[in-house]
Amino acid sequence: MQTPSSSLHVISSRFFRLECNHEYLFQSEYKRSNRTKGLKILRCFPHCCPEHIDRSYCGSSLSIEIQLAECPSQSVPSKPAFREILSVFARFEAVSDGSLCPGECVDVNIMEQEVQTETHLDGQWIAGVLVRPMDVMATNHEPVKTDNDDNDAAASLEEPNSLVYNLNGKAFSKWYYDWESGANKAQRLMKHVLKAYIVERIAVERDNQVPTISNQETLMQVYRVVHVVSSPEFTVISYRRAPMDQLQLAHAHAAVQLGKTQIPLQVMSSSQEGVSPNGLRTFTNEIHHWGVYKSVHNTNVAREDDVAAWSSKLNSSLQSEFYEAEAKRRRRMYSNHQELMHPLEDKLCWEHLNAPAVAVSKSMALLLAFVRWAPLRLYVPVAAELVHLLDQRIFELVPASAQKPTKPNCFSRLLLQYAQIEESIRATGEGTTLRTLLRVASQTVLWLYSQETCHWIRHFFRQNATSVLDKMAMRSCFLHFLHELEERLSAEVIAATALRRLSNVAEEVIAAVYSCELFYDRRPLVRQILSGQSFAGWNMFVAQMRDTYIGATSLPVSLPPLCRNVTFSAAFPPRNVVERRWNGEWCLDMDDVQWDVNEIRSFGNGGKSSADPRVPDVSLFSLVKLISQIVRFEVAIDIRESSLRVRASQGLAGCVDCMHLVLDGKDRVYRTCPNGITSCGGDGTCGDYVGEMCFEDTGQLAIFLEIYNWSLEQGTRSYHVRAKIECHNSGRLAVDGDILETTGSSTFPSDKLSYVGEMSLRAKLETIKMASARRYDGAGASRDTPAASWAEYGKFHLGYRKMCER
Repeated sequence: MQTPSSSLHVISSRFFRLECNHEYLFQSEYKRSNRTKGLKILRCFPHCCPEHIDRSYCGSSLSIEIQLAECPSQSVPSKPAFREILSVFARFEAVSDGSLCPGECVDVNIMEQEVQTETHLDGQWIAGVLVRPMDVMATNHEPVKTDNDDNDAAASLEEPNSLVYNLNGKAFSKWYYDWESGANKAQRLMKHVLKAYIVERIAVERDNQVPTISNQETLMQVYRVVHVVSSPEFTVISYRRAPMDQLQLAHAHAAVQLGKTQIPLQVMSSSQEGVSPNGLRTFTNEIHHWGVYKSVHNTNVAREDDVAAWSSKLNSSLQSEFYEAEAKRRRRMYSNHQELMHPLEDKLCWEHLNAPAVAVSKSMALLLAFVRWAPLRLYVPVAAELVHLLDQRIFELVPASAQKPTKPNCFSRLLLQYAQIEESIRATGEGTTLRTLLRVASQTVLWLYSQETCHWIRHFFRQNATSVLDKMAMRSCFLHFLHELEERLSAEVIAATALRRLSNVAEEVIAAVYSCELFYDRRPLVRQILSGQSFAGWNMFVAQMRDTYIGATSLPVSLPPLCRNVTFSAAFPPRNVVERRWNGEWCLDMDDVQWDVNEIRSFGNGGKSSADPRVPDVSLFSLVKLISQIVRFEVAIDIRESSLRVRASQGLAGCVDCMHLVLDGKDRVYRTCPNGITSCGGDGTCGDYVGEMCFEDTGQLAIFLEIYNWSLEQGTRSYHVRAKIECHNSGRLAVDGDILETTGSSTFPSDKLSYVGEMSLRAKLETIKMASARRYDGAGASRDTPAASWAEYGKFHLGYRKMCER
């Protein structure tokens, strides 16, 4: 709608507070809490005045000073007139939202219907109330500093053309803001402002002329925007994310819960400094604000403030002086409790001050990525050595009383079969040799899943479980874990090889990826790991620590609160004959295992598909991980609740931690794998399952289970495992099923990768189906031929003996 330009001109405007001597009016971050009826309130907005109120409605009112320009008397109404036609309306806006601009018009009825009142709290507009001049003059006013107050020549409040409007001028000012946040980083870091619109009420006729205010035959009454006042930008976070006043209570509660479960949370005696009587490390009072990666660590993780201790990592005294100066600057910043730092800036500073640790995390990530990428057939130079090590690993899991297999175990046979494929490829001159790197990779995988390493990692996470309640404690704990992981891996694996150091291993990985055609599709992932300054592995560490805390503070309802020596069988006892048959510890019978993988079958039949160096096959990492979960485990079923619990005997799981599956035929997500590794650290790559428990016509109980493993890497496939589990009258457990793989070279389109973690199982399956249909259409396939999203990868049969019956 076009209207004539306004005859009112605003010289200056600003936010301020009457009778306020605080230095700053606005803050860079505000917490937001939920109230009844879904309403959300910004706490402490614009600042706590005169002091903080420990309630959700802590806040104060705002005032707006407006100075109008002097205009010719014939073009400006009298003073009472412009006081009557001018109004102020304010609202919160995200910087990405659309705003009103000077000259735009809004219907009076539409705007006034959205004004906040006591009966309409979810209205978006806050109406300004004009302050009488005598009220302003009677106030001993000293303006505060604002970030956008650049006009020092603004007229004082005594000027005749100055107007003052109050916003939210109640005894307890509540600032409602119903903006919908989200879990992704873009929404969490979204900037917001409070904008006050100075508007002029005018009447518009059909010919777009502006009549006098007394004319009753107008088409509509509108508010025309004359000027806009904006606050500095700020971010909004949930009140539950950083409630420091509740953190100590949470620590105390966690200490009580962990004390009840009798978990050995501390190797040091309680008389040591920094250790509470019930075994929990006291991070809150001693934690270093940033945490600095150190080459020599104190036993207590909480004390991470000695910068000189890690200076030996640096190559020169100049670098040492630089990091000393940075640490001093950091301590000064932390000592000033009035300063507020944006979470992103806080994260960047932490990573910058711990640049040596960031480099170590990237080297570790490159090594672990390589062991996941390198297929089994690539280990042909060290196949004999690897078969021997696998046999030793399996004998660690299988008790000495178990019957020894009459032939090579299934895992060794699988390795040898893939080695034959690689030998065939090398006979054609297309193979590659990475003997030294492969030896380091194989020993790293076996070391990572060894009994000693699993015990150390499990103990570390259990004893530091409460650090998940404090971001600073988590950072310090992560640095300590990263240092100890590097130290142990270097001493027990890498030092005995020709590469000697982790950094040399990382260089070899980069060289292998860029020199071997087999890893051609992995080059973008290597660049992604090396780029930026962020820690690698941080998200996985946080997810694992969170699940460890949940498991450590939760006990089954069947156990008394102060139960000692908790065992899996005592936590989930059988209640009937069927459950007694199922429940217990099971061990894989190596003579009753069958693998039928299509890649190996096609090679044995003279096929050419496996001779392609880009054909993906199982990695050693996946094989050893599988061994840790399926060779020996405990089972507990609950027929009444239709649930299945599986706990691997060797892993990160505590005494009662396990994979808990609800068998109701619905799409669900499990929290942890049988070996205790969290499913929440891979951005939605694992955890999806569908399970069902039923009695067949023969009266035999059967469990049908479908588990999905998704891939977010371009050029790799996802897998779908379908299994039927039965416990026969002979006392043996049988697991039969097949494995499907996606037909496309990549599972998800590139534009969907960032949303996989938020997708439901149904949405993921639908995305794959649509991608397959588009791929078939692009290839010109017949419309009569259905687009297959999945193809068979292989079949398997696993037979188990119950431990107590051998």
